[in-house]
Amino acid sequence: LHRVDLEDQVEDLLVSAQAKITTLDKLHAKHVLPGFADRSQEEREIEGLAADITRDFRQCHTLIQRIVPSPPHTFPPQSSQASQASLRAAQNVQRALAAKVQELSGTFRKKQRVYMERLQGHAIKNQDILVASGAIRLRGSEGFSALEEDLHATQSQEQSQLLSETPSHLTQRTHEITQIAKSIAQLAELFKDLSSLVIDQGTILDSVEWNVEQTSVQVEEAVKELVVAQRLVVDLMFADNKTLMFILLLFQLSAQHKPPLLHLPPTPPHHRHHSHPYIQTAP
Repeated sequence: LHRVDLEDQVEDLLVSAQAKITTLDKLHAKHVLPGFADRSQEEREIEGLAADITRDFRQCHTLIQRIVPSPPHTFPPQSSQASQASLRAAQNVQRALAAKVQELSGTFRKKQRVYMERLQGHAIKNQDILVASGAIRLRGSEGFSALEEDLHATQSQEQSQLLSETPSHLTQRTHEITQIAKSIAQLAELFKDLSSLVIDQGTILDSVEWNVEQTSVQVEEAVKELVVAQRLVVDLMFADNKTLMFILLLFQLSAQHKPPLLHLPPTPPHHRHHSHPYIQTAP
């Protein structure tokens, strides 16, 4: 499959997983309410839905691992620089998708942890509740610290089962808690695997280098555009000056070769308003 197709499949799986998590939240809220009715069917539904969500995350992980640059089939072959750029692009896509899956799966893992604590009647940390609800997000070292806490909680739960005999009427609840603990452990392992995709093989450094290269290219292009714009302004100014000089030259030439003014001839004597010399008036 093409890289874009793999990316679309991962995005679709994340949307589906988010919808399932929302449904599971409602089932969890209903299941922890006190009651005496048989809830075995409800528990199986919760267990099956949690397993589906975990499978979706694992499928996302598998698809993300397949996002690699395809070998070029062009002639002439691409240069090593082009191959490196293609590799960096693939790593950037992998890192972005892995971070999304890691974040959503980490939130789901915390939801499972909170649900398990409620079933056991244990006190729940405020931070766990906030993370499970999506109000806050743990990144970097905080995310790994939360991961270790969740794993420690599952190990403590398994040890308490081995050291104590479970009454018959709590066997079903114990099975449910055990399944949740296994789900948390699987999600924790997935979180670690996704972390290797995010930070392995110097991907972050490659990403920074790639971003710096892209910024450098953009700056070079901006400088070129600025030089072109500057030349254009100079050309326009020079053209305007030539036009102005041409107009002034025409004006000067027209002033030097100005034709003389037109002088009208004097008015003939017979047109003057006085008596004609050859006409005599009567005495």
